[in-house]
Amino acid sequence: MVIQANNLKNVKGNEVYQVWLIKGDKPHPAGAFITDKKGNGTVVYTMSQKEQTEKWDVMAITLEPNANNKTPKGNIVLSSAL
Repeated sequence: MVIQANNLKNVKGNEVYQVWLIKGDKPHPAGAFITDKKGNGTVVYTMSQKEQTEKWDVMAITLEPNANNKTPKGNIVLSSAL
């Protein structure tokens, strides 16, 4: 899965944008990225076979205080129904 986002706020310090696949109320982390000076960022995430067969409800991106969270801590900045 390739996620590309544009015109985002630049991150500060250890902040990252984290991608989530969400089913019901359960988020699943799917990679993180930082932005370039223009606010553009990309993440490439290789889904497991189980993840590929799952029927996800939403893909969301949050601005997180640091990487590798198991659940979202920051606010959703972008989302899309799947």
